[in-house]
Amino acid sequence: MTTGPGQHPRGEPGEGDTTRVRVDIGGDAAGPIVAGHHNVVVDAQHGSAVTLLMDRERPRPVRRDHVALLPGRQPAPLGREAELAALADAVSTGGPVLLWGPPGVGKSTLLRHAARNLPPGPDGVLFLAAAHREAGDLAQEVFEACYDTAGYAPHATELRRLMTGVRVTVYVDGAELSADALRELADAAPDATFVFACRERVPLGGGRSLELGGLDREAGVELLVRELGAGSPEDARAAAELWKAAAGVPLLLLRAVALVRRDAAGALLLPRPGTTSQLLPLLLDQLDARAEKVLRLLAALGDAELGVVHIGALAEVAEPYTVCGRLADLGLITATDGGYRCAVDAGRAVRERHPDPFPVDRLCRPVGEVL
Repeated sequence: MTTGPGQHPRGEPGEGDTTRVRVDIGGDAAGPIVAGHHNVVVDAQHGSAVTLLMDRERPRPVRRDHVALLPGRQPAPLGREAELAALADAVSTGGPVLLWGPPGVGKSTLLRHAARNLPPGPDGVLFLAAAHREAGDLAQEVFEACYDTAGYAPHATELRRLMTGVRVTVYVDGAELSADALRELADAAPDATFVFACRERVPLGGGRSLELGGLDREAGVELLVRELGAGSPEDARAAAELWKAAAGVPLLLLRAVALVRRDAAGALLLPRPGTTSQLLPLLLDQLDARAEKVLRLLAALGDAELGVVHIGALAEVAEPYTVCGRLADLGLITATDGGYRCAVDAGRAVRERHPDPFPVDRLCRPVGEVL
């Protein structure tokens, strides 16, 4: 369907609009298709209702005295004392703060620890997961955490008015948004302190930017020795070489641990330092059928998280908690508050190894069959 200048589908009034709208359908359309502007669509399998409220009937949000929306508990990150101190100093200035670094370097771990352990704002602290979410949705979540809203979703100007004077610290993990979107979110709560964690450095036009690198030698070797249960001088020297090859990135170090073997004499056989960048194929080779099904499912979903019960049902595997725990230990998937998601590089490797798509019929099963 194409509408040209001054033309509107179904005889809609043009009002001088010269917008062109083009819709191309390359296959079967199994659901509603909406094109153009100013459309209101109510689409529910079993029906739904829309109630329009006048100004005097709208809910009156009530400010909460204090806010504490925290991530789950976890051990303190190893060897990150200096980075935590730098983050605390940046937060104390009022933000915004950008914590950035490559996947697997430990941004989420440090951000979660900071949210639970650094001093909160005068009105509290929030931790949000931003993956696959827009700035407006995140702003609404901040609003709902700070107010008893009774289901009220104010427009942007009203939301900003209500949030003015609310001094909370907001930690936003997975904030892979544009600079404009991050500023939009920060502007929605002008007196809040925002701390964003993302992969790339984004120019915010103010605040502080902190790059998170790999662990230093002492912490990296300690991590390897602790995970390996090793303690001989030879083991420590091998661990130091492995730390250097992995540039201290915790995810690569944990993957290396998963490939450690012992020889006949009981000595540790660590992966050769030069192979750290080729660890993924080695890890994928050792997966059993159940783990491979789960990993293919999560790889098909990109970096979206999925609950463990749903993972087991959609991948059709027994004991999904055990399977997911093992994959997390291998550094192939990451635990979240809501379940698990695939590591970025692992997802790419799985899709290259299995170019055929994950069965669509499984992903489209009714919710009742999955639960």
